[in-house]
Amino acid sequence: MNPSGLALHWKILIALTAGAVAGYFSTDVVIGSVPLVSVFEFIGQLFLNALKMLIVPLVASSIALGVAGLGNTDSLGSMGLKTAAFYVLTTTTAIVTGLIIVNLVQPGIVDGRPAGELLALTGNTDVLQEKLAGRGLGEIPQILLRAVPQNIIAAAAANEMLALIFFSAVFGYFVSQIEHALADTLYRFTSAVFETMLLVTQWV
Repeated sequence: MNPSGLALHWKILIALTAGAVAGYFSTDVVIGSVPLVSVFEFIGQLFLNALKMLIVPLVASSIALGVAGLGNTDSLGSMGLKTAAFYVLTTTTAIVTGLIIVNLVQPGIVDGRPAGELLALTGNTDVLQEKLAGRGLGEIPQILLRAVPQNIIAAAAANEMLALIFFSAVFGYFVSQIEHALADTLYRFTSAVFETMLLVTQWV
C-alpha cells in the first residue's frame, strides 16, 4: 500500500536528504537544556531497535516458508549443496583476502613501529592477540560448527544469523515431510507470521 503515490525509494532518498540537512543545521541547536541532536539520536535509536526487533522472526519465517514450499528432496539437496559451497567459498575468499591485505598493508605499523607506541596508547592487547592467534583458514570449521547451535533460542537472542538460517531451513524441510494436515497447519502459521512481519516492517 502506498497512499501517497510516491515510490518507496524516492521516500527514502528524500528522508536521507532531509536528515542530512537537519543534522547539519542542528549541531548547536538547544531546546531548553536538551540538544536537538540528542533528540535525533534518541529517535534514531528507537528506529534501529525496531528494525533489529524484526530480524529474527522475519528471517526465520521467510526461510522456513521458502524451504517448506520446495517440498522436493532433490531440489532441496541441490540448493543446500550450492548454498554450503557458496558460503564456504565466500568465507574462504574473505579470510584469504584479509590475510593478504593485512600482510601487505600492515595496518597499525608506522615506520616499523606499532602505531600504539607512537600515539602513547599503552593498553593491554594480550586478550586481543589471543583471540587473533591461529586465525586463518583453520577458522572455517569453527564457523561451520557454529551453524549448528546448541540452543536456537540463545542463538536467536545473540543474532547468530548462520545458526538461525540453518535451523529455519531444517525446520522448513521437515515441515514438508510430515503428514499433510499437520504440515498445512504449520505452513499456514508460518505464512501468517511472515505476512505479519512484512506489515510490521513496512510500518516501522
